[in-house]
Amino acid sequence: MNDTSLVERQALRKAARRLAPLVLLLYTAGYLDRVNLGTAALTMNSDLGISAAAFGFATGIFSAGYIALQIPSNLALNKLGPRRWLGLLTISWGVVAMLTSLVQGEKSLVAVRIALGAVEAGLLPGMFMYLTIWFPPRMRGRITAVVCLPFYAILGTPLSASIMQYADGLAGVAGWRWMFLLEGAPTIVIGLVLLRLLTDSPASATWLSDEEKAALLRTAEPATGDKPRVGLRDILDRLRDLRLVTLSLAVALLWVGFAAITSFLPLIVAGFAEHTHMKLSLVQTGLLSGLVYVPATFVALAWVSSSDRRDERVKHVACGALLAAAGTVLAVNASNLWVTLLGTVLLTSGIYAALFIVWQIPVAHLRGPVAMSVGIAMTTMLGNIGSFMAPYVVGWLRDSTGNFDSGLYFIAVSLVACAVVTVAGNRIRTSPPHPHTPATPGGAIEETLTH
Repeated sequence: MNDTSLVERQALRKAARRLAPLVLLLYTAGYLDRVNLGTAALTMNSDLGISAAAFGFATGIFSAGYIALQIPSNLALNKLGPRRWLGLLTISWGVVAMLTSLVQGEKSLVAVRIALGAVEAGLLPGMFMYLTIWFPPRMRGRITAVVCLPFYAILGTPLSASIMQYADGLAGVAGWRWMFLLEGAPTIVIGLVLLRLLTDSPASATWLSDEEKAALLRTAEPATGDKPRVGLRDILDRLRDLRLVTLSLAVALLWVGFAAITSFLPLIVAGFAEHTHMKLSLVQTGLLSGLVYVPATFVALAWVSSSDRRDERVKHVACGALLAAAGTVLAVNASNLWVTLLGTVLLTSGIYAALFIVWQIPVAHLRGPVAMSVGIAMTTMLGNIGSFMAPYVVGWLRDSTGNFDSGLYFIAVSLVACAVVTVAGNRIRTSPPHPHTPATPGGAIEETLTH
C-alpha cells in the first residue's frame, strides 16, 4: 500500500467517524417527523373523522411541496453550503412538525403536510449531494446505508406509540398531539447542532491535515465552494437526459412501496391483528411495526456491502425490488399474523436493500457539481411522484375493499415494474458530456448530454 492510499484511507475514516453520526441524526429526524403520521393515524383518524383515502391523500400531498422545491433547494445548498442550508432546513421542519399537533381536520392536516414537504425538500437531495462531496463512489453505498439506518422506525414507531398511549389525556390533550410536540422539538435542537458541527467540504475541514484534504479532494466530487452559476439550460439538459429520466422512474416505482409501507405499516399490522382476532394495544402495535425493520436493516447492510464490493448496482436493485414484491404477496396470503409479519419483513428488507443503492444509478454518468446537483435533485423529485401517489391509492383501495390486500398487490406490481425499468433503463446509452465552457450571461454551464 503506497503512502497516498494510506493517507486517503485515514482521511475517509476520519470523515466517516465525524460526519456519519451527524448525517444519521439529520436523516432520522427528517423521516421520524415525516412518517410518525402513520402511527398517529391509529387514533387521530377516528378523532378527526378522517377516512383511509383522506389520510392517504394528506400523507401523499407532502410530496407536492417536496417535488416543487427539490431542485431549488439543492441549488440553494450549492450556493450557501451544506452546513448552513441543512441546519436551517432542519430547524424549519422541526417547527412545522410541532404545528401538526394543532390540526383540526383534513384541510388543516393537508396544509401542514404541504408545508412540511416544502421545508424538507432539501433533505434527501442535499444529503446525497453532501455524501458525494466527501466520499468516493466505491464507498457511497455503504455510507448511505449507515446514515440511512431506519432508527426512525425501529425506535421511533414504538416511541410514538408509547407517547400516544401514556400521554393521552395529559392536560386534556390527545396522545397523538403530544407525540407531534415531543418529537418535533428535538429536531430543532438537531438543526442547531448541525449549524455548529457540520463541515461543508474537505477543503474547510480544520480536523484534517493538508495531505488528507488533498486526498479527499482527489477522490470525491468537486465541492460546493466554487459556487458555479446554474441556468435554465442546465435543468433542461437533465430533463432531456433519457437515461436519467427513465431510471428516475425506477426510483419512483420503488418509492411507491417505501412510501406506502412507511405511511400505513402500523395500520396494516393493526388490521391484520384484528383479522386474526388478536387484540393489540398501541404500544404492542408500535413494537411489532418497529421490529419489522430490525432484520430488514441487517439484510440491507449486507446487500449494500455486496453491491460496493462487486461495484454493481443494477442487479442488486432489481433483486431487492423482486424480494420485496415476493414478501408483499406472502403477507397478503398469510393465514396468521406471524406469517404476515414475515412477509412484511421480506417487503421492508427488499425495499431498503434497493433504496440505499438505487439513487446512484440514474446519476452515475453525470460529472461536475452542477450536473450532479441538478441530477440528484431531479432523481429525488421524479422519484417522489411515487411517494405522492402511493399513500392515496393504498388508502382509497382500503376504503373501497375494507382491507389492505388490494393496496399491497398494487405495491407488489410497482416493485416488479421497478426491477424491469431499472434493468431496461440502464441499457440506455448516453453520449459523453461536452467539454465545459465558461458560463453564459444567462448563467448556464454547458454540460449537455446529447442523445
